[in-house]
Amino acid sequence: MQTVKIITSKPISAKEYWMELIKFRSLIWVFAQQELKTMYAQTYFGILWTVIRPLVTLMIFTIIFKFFLHVATQTPYYLFAFTGMIAWNLFSNITNNASSAIVQKQNLIRKMYFPKLILPLSKIIIACVEAGISFMILLLLMAYERVGFSVNLFTLPLFILLNILCGYAVAIWMNALSIRFRDLNQILPTIIGIGVWVTPVFFPTTIIPAGYEAFVYANPMAGIIKGYRFALLGEPFPEFFYWTSIFIMVAVMIVGTWYFSQVEDSMVDYA
Repeated sequence: MQTVKIITSKPISAKEYWMELIKFRSLIWVFAQQELKTMYAQTYFGILWTVIRPLVTLMIFTIIFKFFLHVATQTPYYLFAFTGMIAWNLFSNITNNASSAIVQKQNLIRKMYFPKLILPLSKIIIACVEAGISFMILLLLMAYERVGFSVNLFTLPLFILLNILCGYAVAIWMNALSIRFRDLNQILPTIIGIGVWVTPVFFPTTIIPAGYEAFVYANPMAGIIKGYRFALLGEPFPEFFYWTSIFIMVAVMIVGTWYFSQVEDSMVDYA
């Protein structure tokens, strides 16, 4: 007997919503696989672009910060910069791509029912695949420089998870709001583009003038990047003040997920 899903404007409970998400979880992988196949279709280098792009960017910023600005770091500069790049690229890929997931699939959500959270989650999978390739490149570079690992490495999964949640926190609110306010998706890439310059991706926090540390502490990605460097390069553990903004970010993510689940059925009306 075929099950009929009745969609109403009445919000469902959190338990019911997560049961629905688990029921349709296979769609996350289906959408992610489809996009990965089409993303590099008809390109000469294909998925090799996930290697070429970060290496070219790394080379440019190494020339600027290392050889022109003479930024000093404890480890080889390109390892320092690439570690920050991986974290920032994972964040920016999630925010830029997952934030418009609902708008991009508006024709699909009119035709079939599934928890709409699946769409941004599938974008996160794609961003994680690209980050995984960058991690493999970083490990090869670290082996070349004979940079050893320590017990700090066991904290890396925590900072990767926080990295993903930080991007997701932005993306979930953007999906909930941009279906009605489309201008938000035009503004976000500009904000992300500026954000990389006020986040310690290519420079150490030691060069920040005294009295301006609060601006860095207010940025959760600053603490997460510092955590990456703690786990991989043996730099100091993120100070307490970084964790304040990270905890706020997690709270924003939790509230955003709840709000998204409450309004997702009404998204069809605006799609």
